[in-house]
Amino acid sequence: MSIGSDLTAARERADMTIEQLSAATRIRTGLLIAMEADDFSRCGGNFYARGHIRAIARVVKADPAPLIASFDAEHAVEEEKSRREERAAAKGPTLRPARPRWAIVVGAILVILMGWGMVRLFTLPSDIEANASKTAVTTATVTTPTPKATPQPTVKPTTKPTTAKPPVLMTALTLTAKNDGTYLTVRDKKNRRLFQGRLTPGIAQSVTSSGDIRVTVTSPKNLVVVLNGKRLNTTLTKFTAHPNGTLTKTATSS
Repeated sequence: MSIGSDLTAARERADMTIEQLSAATRIRTGLLIAMEADDFSRCGGNFYARGHIRAIARVVKADPAPLIASFDAEHAVEEEKSRREERAAAKGPTLRPARPRWAIVVGAILVILMGWGMVRLFTLPSDIEANASKTAVTTATVTTPTPKATPQPTVKPTTKPTTAKPPVLMTALTLTAKNDGTYLTVRDKKNRRLFQGRLTPGIAQSVTSSGDIRVTVTSPKNLVVVLNGKRLNTTLTKFTAHPNGTLTKTATSS
């Protein structure tokens, strides 16, 4: 089970509502609902989240140690990554002196020397050419016909047959609040958050994603579910919408 599920179970064992727990711990009801939905981003940081967990455990008479341990196991990596990014940003980029590019300099020198040699070769008259110019000798020019090239057959490249990719199955989900409204969290198959918040009566939230869509809702009786254009009824607080138009109960991780 997740930390949010553990907090919900502990509150229900203590026979307390969200409002009663809020009054006893002085924690806002909206924040309590978000924590039971595994959303601790509104706590203002991991330090304050641990303090809220201890306060809730003290009121519902639960052991806070395993709850804190589960929270640290899930959020310690994110906290350490954030600290590394802050340290890297504080250091700033390191400037290194530019080194001379000796390969370019040597190459330019070689090109200049080769050019100078070619100029000397073609501009200085040789003794042989000077002597040959004194004696006029008529030389017959023999022209040898150039053999015609034999045309080669053109080989067309073979093209590999393309394999058609399977179509991507999409899930279109519309959630509309009724009665007193409800708080809900919507995630895709990769556990990315698509929507989170409270829906007031008459407000609809539509999401479309490839594959399954997971929904966590505090009051399923106050929610109208339309999946792929078909209205479905559910009493589950955690369910998964599939591309084939069905709803199933979301398996809780241990």
